[in-house]
Amino acid sequence: MIKETVTVLSLLLILPGLVDSAAAGSNCIGYDENTEIIVSGTVLEPGACEFRGLRCFTMESRSRVFHVVTAPDWFLKRIHLNLQQGTIIRVVGSKFYSSDGSLYLMAKSLKNIPTGRNVQFRDTASCRPVWSRQAIKRSSCMKIFFPGRSL
Repeated sequence: MIKETVTVLSLLLILPGLVDSAAAGSNCIGYDENTEIIVSGTVLEPGACEFRGLRCFTMESRSRVFHVVTAPDWFLKRIHLNLQQGTIIRVVGSKFYSSDGSLYLMAKSLKNIPTGRNVQFRDTASCRPVWSRQAIKRSSCMKIFFPGRSL
């Protein structure tokens, strides 16, 4: 009886923390350094899509099309990022496939080759988004598909 009471009380104390952490992570999109690649190519469609509240564009590199996930609209306006169709760019990002099988890159940085401008989307040390003040303890591509779970 005492063992069951202790177990129930422990669950009641732990459960609110689990709910809070799941809610806090639901808007978090992870970054997996293990799948990081560098891709150079041409912008096909600037502002072509949105992925979980973040703006995307499509680019072509060696006949492969990537959807590049960047940052929220407000951040892109703040840093005056205006990509044009045909612009040659280099993107450092974490590669993943969406649920429909499309190839995506979670951008860490982007370099506009003609202008030389380099834009950083994620902190180089922690991989957390530069527009976010919320710390991300772990980086994982799995957070994209299972929000709130930490691995």
